[in-house]
Amino acid sequence: MKRVIGVFLVLISAKMYSQVENDSIALSQLKEAIKKELREELKAEEASKKEPLLKWNNFSLRGYGVINYYNNDYDTDPTLKDKFDAERLNLYLEYFFTDKISLKTEIEYEHGGTASAIDLDTQEEFGEFEDEIETGGGVKLEQVHINFKIKPYFNIRAGKMKMYFGLHQSLDTPVQYFTTTRQEMENAILPLGWYETGIEFYGTFAKRFNYRAYIVSGLDASGFSSRGWIKDGYQQRFEMANAQSFAFSARLDYKFGTHKDTYIGVAAYINDAAANRPKEDMEESAYVTIVEGHITYNENNWRFNAIGLYGNLENSNIVSIRNANLSNNLGVKRTPVGKNALGLSAEVGYNILPLIKSDSKQQLYPFMRYDYYDTMQDVEGSIIDNPRWERTTITGGINWFVHPQIVVKAQYSDRRLGSENYDLSTLEFTGEKQHDKTFSAGIGFKF
Repeated sequence: MKRVIGVFLVLISAKMYSQVENDSIALSQLKEAIKKELREELKAEEASKKEPLLKWNNFSLRGYGVINYYNNDYDTDPTLKDKFDAERLNLYLEYFFTDKISLKTEIEYEHGGTASAIDLDTQEEFGEFEDEIETGGGVKLEQVHINFKIKPYFNIRAGKMKMYFGLHQSLDTPVQYFTTTRQEMENAILPLGWYETGIEFYGTFAKRFNYRAYIVSGLDASGFSSRGWIKDGYQQRFEMANAQSFAFSARLDYKFGTHKDTYIGVAAYINDAAANRPKEDMEESAYVTIVEGHITYNENNWRFNAIGLYGNLENSNIVSIRNANLSNNLGVKRTPVGKNALGLSAEVGYNILPLIKSDSKQQLYPFMRYDYYDTMQDVEGSIIDNPRWERTTITGGINWFVHPQIVVKAQYSDRRLGSENYDLSTLEFTGEKQHDKTFSAGIGFKF
């Protein structure tokens, strides 16, 4: 019996020892697993500390600027003084979240910076003093949008973006156009630096065709005038743009050369600008319809571009009447508005430096430019066509590219207006049309 009891105790002891040993092994394994998990969490935490939310190598900074001098001799304003102008500095800051998604911003510093000023507009009929923020300098957020690259033939931009309408929006850096200031005809009729908020669809098909289609914020008819037609209807006076009426625009280009600035194309725009007036003071619609055709060529030593533009404003006589009754505090012209606007321009230049020094890396372009535009090409109702706003400009000058990204410019422009010229001392008609003559020089750069 004692032997049986002894064997039984031995078996129990062995089993208990085995259980303790197994528990010890399981505990050790659990400890190792916990330690491993803690180490991985610590590594992940350290990695997250080292990995910044914004990667500096994902940023891109580009920009361009223009500084000019103007020597003016205007029949329309003999008191106009010569000017220096730090015209603008545009900075593009982009951030690439992925290869397909990016953020693009553009900030523009105009005329030296932020300020307000009182401006005497001698070119409009009323000769009014106007309180203008932009005239004394300005800082503007021109663009802020997200770009989604989906397929070569279909991509999307959403936010505030550039409207690629006409050539002045495509050839917008100072190394892309010859004149010291922006292209004259387009600058007289269309908003200078045209940016709207909305959505854009764009892409390339058949290898050489590029398209753009926009649904964006539209124009405000209260800003239309004799001199600028719809130019000042671009909504910038208020903190937010009215969106009672969207604008629709489309563009198609065919690229036929090796340089990015060699293509031919057409574009169209339509918007009811009456709906976006600050107050509901116009029951009728005021559809703005604009069509344009353009060509630009930059191959070897030749550079050439041309554009034709035609626009129609529905109920322009009613717009003129409504605008005449607007408050002075709104800061608009309140002058009659033309029904149709017409513009034509062409410029050509040739790099002659290879003829003088074949191994030079610099470029020297003599150029000529022609502009014709009439912002009251046709009128309706009781509105009288003011011949003053039929303008023809001949410009000649030179562009010296001291570096591919730096250009020094000089030019002489003679603008002939449709209005008659009178001698200031005798007030007798001279038999000629009024002329505005300007010599200008400047420097432009991009980086």
